[in-house]
Order: sequence, then C-alpha cells, then structure tokens
Amino acid sequence: MKSQSDQATSAQWRLKMYPLAVLVAMAVGLVVLGLQANDSEAPAQTVGGDFPAFYGAGVIAADGDWENLYDFERQAEAQADLQEEAGTVRYFAYPPQVAAAHAPLAAFDYGTAYLIYTALMFGMLVLAIKLAEPMLPWLRGRTVLASAIALSFWPMLRAVTGGSNTALSLLLVVAGWRLIHDDRHFGAGLVLAGLLFKPQLAVPLIGLMLIVRLYRVVAGASAGAVVFYLSGVPFGGASWPVDWWETARAFNVIDSEVNGYSSVSWLGFLENALGVGEIVPVALGWGLAIATVLGLVWLWHRNGAQRLPELLAVAMPGILLLSPHALSHDTAILLLTFAVLHRAASLPRWLIAASWTLAAAQVFIRALGFSPGFFLLLLVTWFTVTTLGLVRTRRVVLSP
Repeated sequence: MKSQSDQATSAQWRLKMYPLAVLVAMAVGLVVLGLQANDSEAPAQTVGGDFPAFYGAGVIAADGDWENLYDFERQAEAQADLQEEAGTVRYFAYPPQVAAAHAPLAAFDYGTAYLIYTALMFGMLVLAIKLAEPMLPWLRGRTVLASAIALSFWPMLRAVTGGSNTALSLLLVVAGWRLIHDDRHFGAGLVLAGLLFKPQLAVPLIGLMLIVRLYRVVAGASAGAVVFYLSGVPFGGASWPVDWWETARAFNVIDSEVNGYSSVSWLGFLENALGVGEIVPVALGWGLAIATVLGLVWLWHRNGAQRLPELLAVAMPGILLLSPHALSHDTAILLLTFAVLHRAASLPRWLIAASWTLAAAQVFIRALGFSPGFFLLLLVTWFTVTTLGLVRTRRVVLSP
C-alpha cells in the first residue's frame, strides 16, 4: 500500500500532468485547424470567430489605407478571401492603433495568423495568472492547473480560441492590480489606461479608483490616456477619437439588432427582449445601469482601498452590467472574481456548478435567443456582495 506521502505526491503529479495533457491536446487540435484553414477556400469558416475583423483591419493597416479603415466596403474587401459568402463582414470598430498592432499579422496566411494570435492570447492569460500570484497565493505552483481551469470556463475558451481579446483585458486589470499591490500606483494607472481600447471597461474602473482616493493611479491613467491618444494620431489623425466614437456608436446600434441575443448588460439584454430603441427597455436599461453605477460607487466609497481585491471582484460583473455594449465572451473577466472569492472563502460547489453551467449554456445563445451570461452576472454580483461582507459592518480585510 502507498504511504500518505506517496499518495500526496501522486495526487500533485496528476494535478500537473492531467491539465498539461489537456492543454497540449487543445493546442494540437488548434494547430491542425489553423493549418487546414490555410488550405480552405473560406478559412474563416474553419477557425477564427471574431478574428477576421482583426485580421482584415491588419490588412488595411498594412496597406496604409487609414482613411477607409472604418469603411464597410473596404473591410469587406479585406475579408473577401476569408468568408464563404461575398459581402460577409466581421466589422472592426476599435481605435486605429489597434488595427496598427495587427498589421504584422497581415504578412501571414489567415490560419497561421490565427494561430499566432491565439498563442498570444493564451500567453496573456498565463501571464495574468502569474502576475496575480502575490495577491492570490493559492495560484503559486499551479499555473498549468489554473490555466486549464480558466479554459474550462466557456467564455474564456471562446475568447482565446475565437479571436477575441478578453484575455488582454483581463491581463491589464490584473497587471494594474499587481502594480497597486507593489505600491507603484502611477504605473498602475498607465497600465489601466491601456484598457481605453474598451472605454466601457476602462472609464468605470479608473473612476472607481478615484472614489477610493487612489489619486496616483488616476494621475497615471490620465497620463496614459494622453499617450493612448497620441499613439493613434499617426494613423487616424488628430481627430481620430471623434471618428472612432461615431463609428462605435453606429456599430453598437447595428450590433444590438444583429447580435442582441449575445448581450449581457442591462441595456443590451432588455433591448434584445423588448425591442432595440424602444422607450421602455432603453429607459429601464439605463435606469438599472445608473443604479449599478451608484451601487458600485457606494460600495467602493464605503469599503476603501484597503479592500481592493474584494472591490475588484464585485466591479467585474458590475461594470459589464452597466456597460452599453457587453457580449457573452466578455464574462470571461469573471475569472478574477472567482479567484478572489476562492481566496476569501471556499467556493461552494453549487456556485461553481451554476456558474460554469450558465457559462457553457452560452453555446446555445442563438437557439435560446438570449445570453445566459446575463443571469451569470446577476448571480455572481449577488454572491460576491453578500459573501465578502461588503455591506456589513464587520468584515475581514484582505491585503490589496
């Protein structure tokens, strides 16, 4: 019979090797699909998800055709060899410097570029896990296991393998948190300013830092915003934020009609259920969004910066709920919330089962006509606020 120490060693070995085997198998499968895409007449039908939008923007950027970056016909032309049906477009509505960052991928075949992009997104996920170790000690020595668990959460798997950049968003949030933990507040602000390519995430988060009087973080974010603006000038001109904002607003209206079933925010979910642009869902959605803002402001002001881990945990679902544009794969950032909850108290099995089930059910959003991710956000918000004692007088404070 094996001794207890032998059994423990065997268990540790399995916890390392089994997840590693799963990750390797996934990587091999993606490589095969990526190489098949290179030989396909419609490679975007083989792999990619949202990646055609970024690849096409990279093609336009590599051609230096900045004036037509947001032109629908130009994007359709850039993606013409990727889609099965002519005129099919995954529209790119990000800032011009994001397109510039993807220009190097235009030098590769679509499938190869997809594999490079996917590897980068997975690397960002792993880096986020490593950066979080000082704040979440239970992650130490469990990078492979944590990576596998993260990819078992459907929104993150969908984001990493489906051409989305949610892993980058998560990395920037964790990196900012790590710098605050290391008392490098100005640098944290600079990093958080990198989220401005998704202002619906950056602006509320930076604003909440002001509420808890992390003034150096806000100062760093302000400086980072200037850098972010200047980085877009060579590509989109001095007025690029105006052009981008108008494009993003127009895209949001169209996307709400086409992909409303994927919305997870108050406004998006209600418009999908009751009608895009109708007064009742718009008024109710914005009203609940404002209430969520006020709730987050109250929680952050009441608890202060000394409870930053818990506040970040509740901010993740809260910011998605109040956002005018948040989709099912964006719920991948809830992994930060789950990690903090695991640090503060053992996660009940029912919460894990319910959360992972609701997340996985998003595979069927087209058939359902709505995203279960909306209910996932409500569940996680409720559990986080009540379990971490954010509204109680007596509470346990975790170091930031």
